Amino acid sequence: MNNIIKTTLLSLASAVFFTSTLAAKGDVQYDIKVDGITCPFCVATSEKALKKIDGVHAVGANLDTGIISVCGTETLIFTDEQLKRLFRKKGFTYRNVTKHKTCTIEDHAGTHPETDAEKNHAHAKESKGAKEGKE
Repeated sequence: MNNIIKTTLLSLASAVFFTSTLAAKGDVQYDIKVDGITCPFCVATSEKALKKIDGVHAVGANLDTGIISVCGTETLIFTDEQLKRLFRKKGFTYRNVTKHKTCTIEDHAGTHPETDAEKNHAHAKESKGAKEGKE
């Protein structure tokens, strides 16, 4: 009886893993260059707006380069005009977008609940606290 349960659970786990792998396999990544994104709050507002778009699965950002990475279904398409409007509403300047065939955002699989904006915000608070402690 235990072998049947173990085999069933193993089969179920394999099916779930295989299905999630297939779903993510067709995803693409867009790297969007944006001027004016200088703080974690800037990233958070942009992430929130991008995640509202159908087909978007994950959003990450690099404050140093000003690049926001977006992973989504292969049917997801961004146009220059669409991105100009979206970022203009947020107070930023859209520069360009590059499409990649695969997604490389760490939390793309959904295993990291903390967003890049939250990580950047926590890092900024730690840095500020360290500076204040030295004074």
